Amino acid sequence: MTPTGKLQTVSAAPIALRGTALPALPARQGMWVGAQMLVAGFVSVVGLWAMQPELALSIAIGAGAGSVNPKKMWALPIVTVAVALAGLLFTVNQLPAVVGAGAVAGALATWLLPHRTDWLDHVNGALATLTGSSLGLWAATALLPNSMPLVISAIVTAGLVGLMGSQGLLPAAIRFDNGPDLPSPRQIQAELQLRYRPPVFRALELYEKACQHAPDRDTRGGLAEVAMWVYRLQLTRQTLDAEAESIDPVSINDRIDRYENPDPEEDEFTRERHAATAAHLKRLLEHRALIDVEIRRNDALVEYALAFLEEARAGLAVARELPGETMPERLDEVLGRLRSHAKEGDTRRKTAREVGAF
Repeated sequence: MTPTGKLQTVSAAPIALRGTALPALPARQGMWVGAQMLVAGFVSVVGLWAMQPELALSIAIGAGAGSVNPKKMWALPIVTVAVALAGLLFTVNQLPAVVGAGAVAGALATWLLPHRTDWLDHVNGALATLTGSSLGLWAATALLPNSMPLVISAIVTAGLVGLMGSQGLLPAAIRFDNGPDLPSPRQIQAELQLRYRPPVFRALELYEKACQHAPDRDTRGGLAEVAMWVYRLQLTRQTLDAEAESIDPVSINDRIDRYENPDPEEDEFTRERHAATAAHLKRLLEHRALIDVEIRRNDALVEYALAFLEEARAGLAVARELPGETMPERLDEVLGRLRSHAKEGDTRRKTAREVGAF
C-alpha cells in the first residue's frame, strides 16, 4: 500500500527473464575459487595437506562448490562432506581423487544454482568440473616449484584447481541464458497455496504445448514470460486475499458505530479520540474496497494471460508446416503405377471371363 492509498501489484507487462544468468556467473565462480583457497589454506595450516593432500584438496573443492549460492549456505557442509567422501573413495580404489571429487562437486554445484536444472545440467556440470579440476591440478603440479612453502603451495594449487573446476557452472549458465527460468512444481507448491496453483499449472501446460511448434527461441522466450507472469499474478492474488481476510467489514462497521455514538458521560478528549478512531476505520474500509478492486483486476489479467497462451498454442499449431501443404515427390509416379496395375488387373479378369464363356 502506497502513501496515496493505492495498492502496488504486479505490473500488467510481462517481466523479462533472460540475460540474468551470465552476469552472475563470474561472481559465483569467484566465490568458488575464494572459498576453495581459504579452506585449502586452513587444512594446510592444521597439517592435513601435508599428510593427506588428495583428501585435503577434495575438502577444499567441496567447500568451493558448496559456496556458489549465498542463499543456500546451509548446503555447504553437505556438499563438502559428499565431495570429500567421493575423493576418499577414489583414493581407496587407487584412482585420482580429483576426478571423483570434481564430478560430485560439479553435479552438486549445478544443483545449488538458483534457476531450475535437470539431469542434463548435472551431467554437464560433473564432466566440466572433473575435467577442469584435473587440468588445474596438472597445471599446479607442473608449474609450482617444490621449494615453495606448503601453505602458499596449497593455496595456489587450490586456486588453480578452483579456477578451472568452476567452469563446470558454465554449461548450465549458458543453457539458462538460452531458455526461460520457469517455476518448478516444487517451487509452486512451496510458495502458493492449493487454491492458487491451477492457473499456474495450466499456464505451464499451455507453454509446453505451444513450444512444441514454436519456430524460434524468441517466440519460446515470449511465451515463457507470459507463463511466468501468471505465476507472479497468483502470488499477488494470494497476498491480496490474505490482506482482505484480515479486514472484517462487519466488525469494523460495528466499531465505527460504537465510536460515532459515544456515551454521553464521556469527556471531550475521549470523544475526540473515538471520532479519530472512527475516521481511521473508515479509511481502512476504503482500503478494503481497493483491495477487492485489485483482486478483480488480478483475476482478469490471469484470464487474459491464459487466453493469450491458448491462442498462441492454437496459432502455432496452425502456422507450422502441415502434411497437407506439400505433396509427396513420387505421388504422381505411384498413382500412375497403381492405375496401370488396376487396368492390367481389369484386363486380366475380363479376359478370364471371356475365355470361361467359351
